[in-house]
Amino acid sequence: MKKYLNVAVIAVALLVLAGCMTASKYEEILNSWVGQSEQSLIASWGPPTSHYDAGNAKYLTYSNQGSMTLPGTQPTYQSTVIGNQIYTTSYGGSAPTTIALSCQQTFTVVRGYITSWRYQGNNCY
Repeated sequence: MKKYLNVAVIAVALLVLAGCMTASKYEEILNSWVGQSEQSLIASWGPPTSHYDAGNAKYLTYSNQGSMTLPGTQPTYQSTVIGNQIYTTSYGGSAPTTIALSCQQTFTVVRGYITSWRYQGNNCY
């Protein structure tokens, strides 16, 4: 249980350090692209990671991936003396944990202009 508490504390600290970006603020940024031209998006974000043409619609996808390693915690040690022997036992502690991070944003383009967007992942904002 202590392991999960430590991971939660570190995750909250990272979120605070990441700034004040929230899902709604991120969605505002994506909404600002609706009605803008495909060329404007590419000029600002660069070439998409992938694209797909489907009839009169085009889908431009921007993807990123990475990872973050949360440090482990040290165990607590307790030593007991029995006769002339010392016995040490460790309790708790946790190994480092690596978390995969990703975000995929897809913009729908119709007749050269962005009409909608969607995103998914744990590292979008």
